[in-house]
Amino acid sequence: MSSQMKIAAKKRFGQHFLRDTGVLDRIVRLIEPASNDLIIEVGAGDGALSTRLAPLASRLVAIEIDQDCLARLEPNLSEYPAAKILSADILKTDIDEMVAEEIRPGQSLRVVGNLPYNIATSIIERFLHCKPPISIMVFMVQLEVAERIVALPGSRQYGYFSVACQRLAAVKMHFKVSPSCFVPRPKVTSAVISLCPYNRVRDDEFQRCFEAMAKAGFGHRRKTLANSLRRHQEIGVHADQILADAAIDPSRRAEDLSVSEFEKLTAIWLHSFPPS
Repeated sequence: MSSQMKIAAKKRFGQHFLRDTGVLDRIVRLIEPASNDLIIEVGAGDGALSTRLAPLASRLVAIEIDQDCLARLEPNLSEYPAAKILSADILKTDIDEMVAEEIRPGQSLRVVGNLPYNIATSIIERFLHCKPPISIMVFMVQLEVAERIVALPGSRQYGYFSVACQRLAAVKMHFKVSPSCFVPRPKVTSAVISLCPYNRVRDDEFQRCFEAMAKAGFGHRRKTLANSLRRHQEIGVHADQILADAAIDPSRRAEDLSVSEFEKLTAIWLHSFPPS
């Protein structure tokens, strides 16, 4: 433990190393690694979680960008033949290509990580748009982000990211994690969430338009849905008709709409007024 503690966390990477063994074990149980699984760990650090997962999976790809962490991670994982270390920036990595190189026929893909607070939402979005099917993602994130992901319509936390995540996956917040579980201690509480992507055929055009519709709706939270949609470059001139065809009251606000209602608006937009 003392050797792990010597690594200096770097602010530019948003590093807070999870040291609580109880929390680490709970994350492993949530992932439910099996002997035929491919597990991708984002931000492996010095291997506190990796060394728990490597003996349980067919293959573990531990991704880490920090060279100081890599110097610790490599010896810590050297005894596990299933483990592979990838020195890379996850935001610059072609995830589909990486998975295609690593996954074997019949393997289940699981993703886990203690995500840097400053880029957590970007990482989650990238994996949600991953083409290879993912069985489950388990992430440690800032509590505020977790609450946004699982928020229900009508709540203060409900917004674009809630809709974006819930359209593509079943989401759940499992437990909160105290700052005292990390080195260095963050200033905020964290939480562990899971996202289980829906196993259905992806329509890339519909998804692109769905995201545009949701972003337009939430673009001006204090305005009515009609006023927000009218401001969108492509949706704007058709906003009133789209809302009328969807039988959605134009005076409602985006935070009151369900995911299925945003899907309905998107379907009408695509069918009646195809974007260029």
